[in-house]
Amino acid sequence: MSSPIALDRKGAPKKALVGLHRTLSHSHRVGVLARRIAMRIETLVPHGPTKCLDVGCGDMTIAEAIHDHTPRTEWTCIDVHPLPPGLDEHTRWKKYRAFDGQTIPYGDQEFDIAVLCDVLHHTPATAGRLLAEAARVARHVIVKDHFEYGAYSRSMLRLMDFLGNWGYGISVPERYFTREGFVQLAAQHGLVITSLDCGLELYEHLPVVRTVLRPDWHFTAVLRRD
Repeated sequence: MSSPIALDRKGAPKKALVGLHRTLSHSHRVGVLARRIAMRIETLVPHGPTKCLDVGCGDMTIAEAIHDHTPRTEWTCIDVHPLPPGLDEHTRWKKYRAFDGQTIPYGDQEFDIAVLCDVLHHTPATAGRLLAEAARVARHVIVKDHFEYGAYSRSMLRLMDFLGNWGYGISVPERYFTREGFVQLAAQHGLVITSLDCGLELYEHLPVVRTVLRPDWHFTAVLRRD
């Protein structure tokens, strides 16, 4: 999930207060995620223009970084935050649309790819419905999220979520997915997991951080309707 839109008192766009995690690692993290997701897109849709939907896009940083790696992608970005007054006139925000967080306002199979990047663990009550909605509107769904393996990984993920989202009003989850739980969630909503990979080195440039945050806490998955 990218940073939500924020305004200063005069209504001009600004970045909200950020924590240590985002300050130190945001650019590197975005680059790693964008490259990994771009590779997935290239494999799933190897030729021609590719219509992509970023669900829970925040400030659209991830979508734009992926586009830098795959210029033939055409992006639509949606999130629950209303667009601040005046931004609808900016060219960059023409691809943005607010939605209710549950029902994606597009037709069946309207997109080639839907992306949910660090979104589902923030919506545990509606994660299954949102995942099913993404699979309804897109031929392939790419999910990046977290696996927990016990109290230590859960606590550290919660800490990093708190630091990364500090100042944005985003709640910290109580729990994260287990591998078995994610597989079960997909099956319950009639989805097939065609690829599931653990391991993303998001903090290799931070020697101290990389010793306490394990790559296998991050996973990417590709799903489609059964």
